[in-house]
Amino acid sequence: MDINTKQGMADAKTWMERLLSTLNDGGTWAVPRSGSIIRFDKTNKKALVIHQMSPDISIERVLEAMGWEIIYKDSTH
Repeated sequence: MDINTKQGMADAKTWMERLLSTLNDGGTWAVPRSGSIIRFDKTNKKALVIHQMSPDISIERVLEAMGWEIIYKDSTH
């Protein structure tokens, strides 16, 4: 899906909402393609990037479009 298009972003947000619905508050998602581990504070809509081997800006863009705040454990970002 191309998140640079209106429909692509809408599809990505739907996909992410489905993923988040499978996680408990405080749950983590390991993203194989970027080697990322993200913990989700669903109550406060905060995503903590615990580890990231290769940055994946598309995840951040989708979460931010959904109103989530992205926080990096490693403050180099």
